[in-house]
Amino acid sequence: MSNNDVDPLSRIRRLCHQLCSSSCVNQKRHGLHVVFLKQRPHWSVLKKDEQFKQIDLGDKVPFDIALPLPARDPDKPNSEEGVKLFWETFKCERCGRCCFTPGAGLYLEKEDFEKIAEHLGSKKKLKSLCRYDKDLKGWVLRQPCPFYDTEKKECLIYEIRPLTCTKYPLHPPLREMPYNLAVDAFCPGARDLAKETLGWWIICENNWAKILAKLTSD
Repeated sequence: MSNNDVDPLSRIRRLCHQLCSSSCVNQKRHGLHVVFLKQRPHWSVLKKDEQFKQIDLGDKVPFDIALPLPARDPDKPNSEEGVKLFWETFKCERCGRCCFTPGAGLYLEKEDFEKIAEHLGSKKKLKSLCRYDKDLKGWVLRQPCPFYDTEKKECLIYEIRPLTCTKYPLHPPLREMPYNLAVDAFCPGARDLAKETLGWWIICENNWAKILAKLTSD
């Protein structure tokens, strides 16, 4: 039994992630949650205002939000369904908050560093825009990001932007929800998506209930 299986619900969530990822993504893509929500009361509707207030705290307080979408399964090479639906649904508001937040910093992979340095024509010039992080053992762009145009509200190196930028606002899964995608609540687009997908949790819960019923019947 793994550390994630200490409680029964963790085991059920793990099994759901292994067995139902593809089907649950398809169900959410095609709006099956709407049918379920008409069949029985659900917290995503009954406590909608409360949930929205909690999500909106991300505008001031840093935290991550778990989404009702499966994260990648490290044991399955083709387990991108949840990530694909995320990017189909997520709408960047081009606010630039992730680019000009003081102190946040943007880590540059080696390939990122080489591409941007070539674009600037000098590694020395790029280093002047960064700080070296001893723990990460790499260069981190200072913020406000020098490549964000505040007037045009656009990235000046969008085609070669760092890998961390291409993934944002996705963050690593939360410890208590290790099988679900998580987003940075600081991002307004991520908060909007979290609100839009609250009803999707009913599909997750239905799948968990089916697995629980199967386990108890066996």
